[in-house]
Order: sequence, then structure tokens, then C-alpha cells
Amino acid sequence: MDSMIPVIRQLHDADGDRARARVLLSMPDTVLLKYAGTIGEACQKAGFEGGAEYVLRRVTLMRATRDRQGLIPGPLNQDFEEFRAAFAAFANAEVG
Repeated sequence: MDSMIPVIRQLHDADGDRARARVLLSMPDTVLLKYAGTIGEACQKAGFEGGAEYVLRRVTLMRATRDRQGLIPGPLNQDFEEFRAAFAAFANAEVG
């Protein structure tokens, strides 16, 4: 029996970096935060540095101190959103 949770199994079984990126983009925050080390290592082991960077940035964002309105500091949020948008574009690009 496989003791790995399904979404992490999907990451390990993904067919290429675009598929790995799609798994990471859809991964719940609770799973990503709890298993960040395992997920980041799986990306690095697969040679998917962009995925490891996404995990690091997303965890950093989740752990960031919020302002009085509960918002993530603007520059940190903007940096993540720019990276996320490029990562999503990579993940969802048509392979020609």
C-alpha cells in the first residue's frame, strides 16, 4: 500500500515539468505548507528548479507577517504574483 498522499503521488508521477507545475498550482495551501520540504525535494530530484522555487515563494508568502488589514506586504505579494503568473503560463502552455 502507498502511504504517500494522493497530491504528492501526482507530483511524483507527473509526466514532465509542465504537469508538475499544474499539480503545484492546484495544491492546497495546507498540504504545501505541511509537506514543503518533501515537495521541494521532489522537484529538485526531478531537476525542476522552477517548481522548487515556486514552493519556496509560496511558503514564504504564507508565513509572511500581515499588515493591520491582514494583507501581505505589497512588494512581497507583487513579486509572488508575477512569478505565479509566469509559472502558470509555463504550466498551461500548449506544447507544439
